[in-house]
Amino acid sequence: MDFGLREPVILYGSSIYVVGHVLLSLGAVPFLSYPIRSSLDFSGLFVIAFATGCIKPCVSAFAADQFTEDQKDLRSQFFSFFYFAINGGSLFAIIITPILRGRVQCFGNQHCFPLAFGVPGVLMLLALILFLMGWSMYRKYPPSKENVGSKVIAVIYTSLRKMVGGASRDKPVTHWLDHAAPEHSQKMIDSVRGLLNVAVIFCPLIFFWALFDQQGSTWVLQARRLDGRVGHFSILPEQIHAINPVCVLILVPIFEGWVYPALRKVTKVTPLRKMAVGGLLTAFSFAIAGVLQLKVNETMEFPPSPGRIYLQRVGNESLITDFRNKIDGNLIGDGMLPKGRTELDAGIYTFNTGLKNESQEIDISIQNKGYVMAVFRLEQGVKVVKFDYKVEKTDNGATRVFVVSAKDDENSLVYAINKKGKILSSCELKSGSYVDVIPGIISDPNVRLYWGPKNNCSGIDCPNTVSLNAQMGAVHVLHIHPTTTEQDFNLLVRPNSVSILWSLPQYVIITLGEVLLSVTGLEFAYSQAAPNMKSVLTAMWLLTVFAGNLIDMMISGTRLIPHPALEFFFYSILMVIVMGVFILLAMQYTYVEDNDEEITITESEKKDVIALTEIESGTATTNDKKNNLSASFLHIACFNFLPFSLEI
Repeated sequence: MDFGLREPVILYGSSIYVVGHVLLSLGAVPFLSYPIRSSLDFSGLFVIAFATGCIKPCVSAFAADQFTEDQKDLRSQFFSFFYFAINGGSLFAIIITPILRGRVQCFGNQHCFPLAFGVPGVLMLLALILFLMGWSMYRKYPPSKENVGSKVIAVIYTSLRKMVGGASRDKPVTHWLDHAAPEHSQKMIDSVRGLLNVAVIFCPLIFFWALFDQQGSTWVLQARRLDGRVGHFSILPEQIHAINPVCVLILVPIFEGWVYPALRKVTKVTPLRKMAVGGLLTAFSFAIAGVLQLKVNETMEFPPSPGRIYLQRVGNESLITDFRNKIDGNLIGDGMLPKGRTELDAGIYTFNTGLKNESQEIDISIQNKGYVMAVFRLEQGVKVVKFDYKVEKTDNGATRVFVVSAKDDENSLVYAINKKGKILSSCELKSGSYVDVIPGIISDPNVRLYWGPKNNCSGIDCPNTVSLNAQMGAVHVLHIHPTTTEQDFNLLVRPNSVSILWSLPQYVIITLGEVLLSVTGLEFAYSQAAPNMKSVLTAMWLLTVFAGNLIDMMISGTRLIPHPALEFFFYSILMVIVMGVFILLAMQYTYVEDNDEEITITESEKKDVIALTEIESGTATTNDKKNNLSASFLHIACFNFLPFSLEI
């Protein structure tokens, strides 16, 4: 996008963005029909994607345009604090959105997605208002009349056409783009040359984003298998990602105030050197993630082998004999099915109970499932109860407790209640029903289960109770009978036992890589572009994010590497190789300043800028500029709330 059009594009793009929020929020209302909700969801995502394409390539370039030619050092610091504002918004989103979604109930549901999408909409509207408040103080350039995109294509096409046609063999040139002369001006040719040179440098950085953006995908999946309890505090899997913006908010001032000045005293600190170190740190962070995953694998609950199932036996019947497959008649072991979990081939089984050898049958033929089989000895005979469950850890840090009883009673309820007497979850006293104990931000893992007739009690006043140590990821089954105790819990899925704090090193290191590479990349894209190419090159920088996500889809999304630890190590090795290529390219790169090729605005354009600024706002004071940039930072922070909300 050409300079001069940035501020109206940001304005209109922000307005469209608000509409996208409204559509997403409406699409999350549960009582609407599925076709309407789907239409609103996809429309909202499309509108937001379109608005993002309008805003993101322009906002950083527009803000950097507010600095004059003699403020290059300040402009370099601006990109760091621009990133600081981005992460301020993302930190707010990462902390608040899971709470709005999972801790607030609305429209009769346990989750409130309309609120989770609606709050970012309100903040985006606030961002738009803040942007308009500084409108009269912005330094604006007059829009150019030329179409930069078509000019770039035309220069490349002309050069290739002449090279292929051999029209310029007798005219040696220093660069293949010089073949575009005299049809195109030397200024435009130089601009396109600079654009392509930076584009080549950007290509390896696609893989940085392929790794970095997994903080919101594969790293969250890893966090779901970690124990998020830290004392009385609970960290949800999605909230661990908050470490990233927190570290950015801490590290950016440290690097700008102390690290970079200290390094400049001993060596030359260039953007490409910083980006290379950042890429290598990112590779190291994934190696750490791989090592952590190996430890997590030791605590995982692996599903049954293909074609087999898990059978968990509970109940008060003590004698089960002649347990065999009904189809082939093969006896399982010695025929005495023990209590606890047994792995069997999926199928239909017969067995005898008690001293009278009462014949029973059970269908457990759905492969790769877990089954609970409760065998009860009652006065009127034997009762067999069966239900299935997923052999995997719970999400969202919950502890799940299935109930099983010889006498189902839909008029009785089971309550999970914390020490403050708050009901966390409830279900009918019916075999196969369950309660989920989801930890709060501050919560005690010790809760109690109460049950009784719902007409006579409603929680802690119920006559029956048992204590539960709620461990993240665990799944239990509780046999409820007149004298139930803690001994009647049976563990179906092991809890998460590796502390989530062990993931801190990988988050800190990848954030170091981000500060060195991503922050510097924005500055590099702006500083190396001609004035009429700054938004184009910024858009190209953002395009590397898109390409990196495509790589994620092709590798992680398709489960090309089925084992998470191997996948992390693969990404780490790949990033080291790619950064080797990047370093080789960087060694050949010549900075625009070093080559005296920086393209400045023409004198006529400068006059237009001065005239336009004087007409709109007069001569701006230093305080006006500070207020202007403050409004811009607040706009950026609010604008960056939604992308992280969508991840969560």
